[in-house]
Amino acid sequence: MTGLITATRAALTTAAALALALGPALDARAATGTFVYDRIDGSHGRIADPTNLVCYDFDTPALGVDNDTDTDARVFNNYGCSGVSEVVPSRTAITWGRYRAQSVRFG
Repeated sequence: MTGLITATRAALTTAAALALALGPALDARAATGTFVYDRIDGSHGRIADPTNLVCYDFDTPALGVDNDTDTDARVFNNYGCSGVSEVVPSRTAITWGRYRAQSVRFG
C-alpha cells in the first residue's frame, strides 16, 4: 500500500512539473507579422509580432486597421479590450465610417 501511495505522489509531482514547464510556453505564443492602425490624424501606429491573448491599447483612436499577421485580431471600441468588438481576420484590412477602435487582442 505504501508503495502505491509513493508511486502516485511521484506521478503527480512529475505531471505538475511538466504542466509548469510547458504551460507558460504555450500561453506566450505570438502572432507573426505587423498590425497597423490608422490614427484619426492620418498617421499610423504599428504593433509587431503581438503576443496572443494580450490586450494592446492604441495611443489614439483608429479609423481603420491592416492585420498583416498570421492570426485573427479582435478590435474593440474601448480601451482595455472592452465594449463593442469586431474580428479582423488574418491578412485583412478594414476601414470604418463612424466606428473607432481603441484596442486590440490577438488569438
